[in-house]
Amino acid sequence: MILQTFEYDTEFSPLEYIVRTKKLLMFKSEEPTAEPDTQGFMQGPERKQRLAQLGREGWDLFIVQPVVRGGIKVGNHNAQGWAYGIALPTGYLLFFKRQIHSV
Repeated sequence: MILQTFEYDTEFSPLEYIVRTKKLLMFKSEEPTAEPDTQGFMQGPERKQRLAQLGREGWDLFIVQPVVRGGIKVGNHNAQGWAYGIALPTGYLLFFKRQIHSV
């Protein structure tokens, strides 16, 4: 019987969010949004190079797990209290494995 053994690697891939610039006369401010920069995430050259390197080394991606942070907004609009909470992904944990060749 041949025993299969594996080694494992974990990588974190951060997810950035789009930042909008607001202009009011001569004043400028940056306001983060809850809209992820998916194009930047998918096209990031460093991420692509790292994934290609892992593939060449024989690593298989077998699990992707989002890492999230809680976002809470509380307000009082027209004397009516309101609040909401959302989970925003900050990135993804990528779990890889590759078989160890044993004799």
